[in-house]
Amino acid sequence: MLSDHAVTRISRPHALIADDSRIVRATLSKHLSDVFDFSEALDGEEAWECLLRDDSIDLLITDLIMPRLDGYGLLRRMRASRSDHLREMPVVVVSGTDDLEERCQAREAGATDLITKGMPTAQLLSRMTLLAQLVIAQRLHAERSDGTALSPYAFQSGAERLLAHAVRHQEELALLSLAVNAGDARSDRMLSGLRRAIRQTDLLACTGADEFTVVTSSLDAAAARAFAGRLCDAARAELGTEHGANADATIRCGFATLADAAAKPAAAPALHELWDAARRRSRAGMERGCSGAVGAAEESAFIGQ
Repeated sequence: MLSDHAVTRISRPHALIADDSRIVRATLSKHLSDVFDFSEALDGEEAWECLLRDDSIDLLITDLIMPRLDGYGLLRRMRASRSDHLREMPVVVVSGTDDLEERCQAREAGATDLITKGMPTAQLLSRMTLLAQLVIAQRLHAERSDGTALSPYAFQSGAERLLAHAVRHQEELALLSLAVNAGDARSDRMLSGLRRAIRQTDLLACTGADEFTVVTSSLDAAAARAFAGRLCDAARAELGTEHGANADATIRCGFATLADAAAKPAAAPALHELWDAARRRSRAGMERGCSGAVGAAEESAFIGQ
């Protein structure tokens, strides 16, 4: 999502942990202390009061089973709120199991993601770091939005729906992460050009100071590679590099598809796994000064160099 350089420029997001277990609160705070600043609440009602009182809170991490007000009730209050900040705030549900029905119920109530107690630390850090970057991207979007792209939160919600549909119907889906290394590159110079290069049904968001993310359905790996090339061409044209301006710009588009993951775990990949792969490939292209599409084949070649 957001470039690592951009993360270092902006203060850490502020997360509220709502859980009646002191052990769970302490464990999450310990593992994620390098990613978030924290506040704590002992139940849903206290969390709701904190959210109403403190508009510096960027993210909620909540248990489902709590006294006074459970996680489902807290989520429904937030998503029905008149506050844009609360309606769009990312919410991570903490569950004791990875039950599919519970995950679906949490999604329907408005959860952004679900993590399980006892999840391996590396996996927890990977997922929560991406969410922290989502929060920072949301701040950037609020500062410079021109109305032509989704907010990062709305983008992620829509992308989750497209992914679920693709998995359910055994269709293709691709996530593309476009990054531009140009001194005067600005999101408001790019969005309109990229919007013209994608289909009406595709999702587009500015997810960093110099980063754009697209989710598109019905594209296999070969078609996703061609699409990534078209996005790079659109970005290059918008910058004017074809006419000599910004001649030193590096434009690369990392992409990941469901087909990439088919040979790996039997379970369908989560959105954050596709997002992480696309961004990792984009960064690998940047590190090597490589412009254009960067997929699984290029990443393997980079590793072998």
